[in-house]
Amino acid sequence: MIGEDQKLLLLIGTVFIIAIIAFWPLMTVFVWAIALAVALMPFHKRFSQRVKPSVSATLLTLGVLLAILAVSSLAASVLYANLEFIGTMVTTMVKGLQNTRFAAFLPTFTADQLSHMPQTLVQMLLQTLLATTQNPMLFLLQIIILFLMLSMLIYYGEQIWTALTLNLSPKLSAAVDKMSEITENTIYSLIIIQVSAALIAFILAVPFFYMLGLGHELLFATMIGFAMLIPLIGAQLVLLFFMLYLLALGDIKGVLIVMFIGYPLLSGWIDFYYRPVMMRRRVAVHPVFMIIGIFAGVPFMGFVGFILGPVLVALAVIGFKLYADQTNAAAISNESS
Repeated sequence: MIGEDQKLLLLIGTVFIIAIIAFWPLMTVFVWAIALAVALMPFHKRFSQRVKPSVSATLLTLGVLLAILAVSSLAASVLYANLEFIGTMVTTMVKGLQNTRFAAFLPTFTADQLSHMPQTLVQMLLQTLLATTQNPMLFLLQIIILFLMLSMLIYYGEQIWTALTLNLSPKLSAAVDKMSEITENTIYSLIIIQVSAALIAFILAVPFFYMLGLGHELLFATMIGFAMLIPLIGAQLVLLFFMLYLLALGDIKGVLIVMFIGYPLLSGWIDFYYRPVMMRRRVAVHPVFMIIGIFAGVPFMGFVGFILGPVLVALAVIGFKLYADQTNAAAISNESS
């Protein structure tokens, strides 16, 4: 016989399942809203000591929105102001390296596209954006939902989590607390440390490209900063692009400088020292597992895989550790008895 409590849980579970199925196209938005809320929760706790929690949640949400708009606008203005130069770089690379072994690294353009390279780049960017968003109005609606959800999750997040974990047994509660801690730290590392790494790369890139003496320092620094948001491969691709351009110009000295000074300074130490060290301070999982999670998550789950991939890998590792600790404790207990 099903009791009243079980019936209530069945009803609530059914409603949640129906809601998930109905709003499945918005799951990416929901996951990112949860991830951002988790990353911002430490700041919310600090601000809530000085202002009302509702004010703190609103200010943090507006702060994230304004920061994204400001950075995106500045980057877009820099790229647009240097569009002619970017077109010249691409044209120089394609023409200078088309008959060499490096031609395999270059995209294929028609003669008309090469002669109108700035317009070609704009068309390629628009096609990419349209292919990604499909429906601009739907994309705008998703952005609105993202920030509305972010505000609500920052404000009600702790209450929701307390309600979900209130009646757990002590043993299960300890395991859930451990996993939630790992999840929070993993998400914090992925977002906050990733952004800080991009900022550091941008700051270091300005004097490096200034010393290189080719001008357009702000353009190259912007490209490096945004590329650094893509772990391990982003900055390397931009540096490869820049080295191919220098090679097409015949500037072998510049290629060597970028290879042996630029890469270690702008990418190498950040990818293999700064980011792993900062992650290790917060996440009790080896950084290699985080990298595996990112590389496995993004190709199979899309943009949301950047969050879900490392989180699932970290939870799997911690789950195994919890199981191993429990098994060892049980074995020691049996031996002592």
